[in-house]
Amino acid sequence: MNALCLPDHLAPLLMHIEPLLAAADKYQLGEAVSMEWSGSEVVDIHLEGTTFKVAFNPSESVAQGLEVRDQWIAPYPTLAEMQQQVAANPALVVCGLPTERGCVDIWHHLGEARAVYCHHAGASEPQRAMLLAALALDYPLEDAVTLSRAHARGYLESHADGYGETGWPMARSLFPRPLTANHPECDELGWVSKEVAVAPFATVDREKLALYPVVDTADWVKRLLELGVKTTQLRIKDPSEPTLPGQITNIVEAGKQHGGQVFVNDYWQLAIENHAYGVHLGQEDLETADLAAIQQAGLRLGLSTHGYYEILRAAEFAPSYIALGHIFPTTTKDMPSKPQGLSRLALYQKLIGDAFPTVAIGGIDLSRAERVWRTGVSSVAVVRAVTQAEDPAQAVAAFEDILVRNPTE
Repeated sequence: MNALCLPDHLAPLLMHIEPLLAAADKYQLGEAVSMEWSGSEVVDIHLEGTTFKVAFNPSESVAQGLEVRDQWIAPYPTLAEMQQQVAANPALVVCGLPTERGCVDIWHHLGEARAVYCHHAGASEPQRAMLLAALALDYPLEDAVTLSRAHARGYLESHADGYGETGWPMARSLFPRPLTANHPECDELGWVSKEVAVAPFATVDREKLALYPVVDTADWVKRLLELGVKTTQLRIKDPSEPTLPGQITNIVEAGKQHGGQVFVNDYWQLAIENHAYGVHLGQEDLETADLAAIQQAGLRLGLSTHGYYEILRAAEFAPSYIALGHIFPTTTKDMPSKPQGLSRLALYQKLIGDAFPTVAIGGIDLSRAERVWRTGVSSVAVVRAVTQAEDPAQAVAAFEDILVRNPTE
């Protein structure tokens, strides 16, 4: 059980934290959290060997751990100045940096600063409460900051007439937008982005989405297409594989022959050279891949995500689909994130709605497929469930029997 230890002077936050933890328990969004009290001036959040020390007073020292500042003494630093400070200080998180039109929340990520921007700051106590509750529930910092701003705005809107129910933010309209190269106010605000702004990517045929096998050889791609699979992906982990260029050439031709949507994982240069249908990239590729070249070549783009912030960040680039994972524990790939589970998957799908097709991925087998499908995702990606089946054709047929969308949905 995780523990959230509040100092006495933050007792007023309890009226906000308790309903949030109750909502999280209702939706099964994290491990149980115990509440404790201390005479310390900081908040201790103990998470399986990791301890965050969160201080809301900007005069607190950052030497002991994580400090969250949501009040500043004028004159305020510019966004560009604060971006540099946070990029250089892994212990610093800035909540509510004011700008002329709204507020910015900024945090450190692998030597860089990331941020979300909101025109309406919302209520400060609910924002603090959600930040602490989300961290205690084992959400990564980027998701905790994003959720806290969404909750602050939702709380303010629901209590405008004096009453309202405190719950979990779900509507996309409540959430802040990540500051990326594609954010319309990025340059005006002074945010420096490594990404390149791009136009929306070509769309996929949603009618061909459902079962989405991810395989590691061109032979498997061809075999699946011959079995009637309409969407598949070639994922070869070793970039030095000597047959890689030839395999990509082969799957592109096979895809055209069978009218399939065949994606290339990672190797976007080869995908462009071979006029592939599409390419699938991870979050780390947004700053290194030539997104403009991919878009201009007419390729579709799928993006991996692992939580609220990454979903919102991916949406800024208007990809062809958004992958949501990993849902269950998986051994096919080393994952820095934790399994999301069905409850979070359902909330992510609700957040995205019909804006983009969605692909659930990670540890999904035949026994889990129906529960995943009921969350409303557009497609279910599988790896071993097909390639390691005794009868792959029978496995494909079994999945296709499950992954049928009711016309009324």
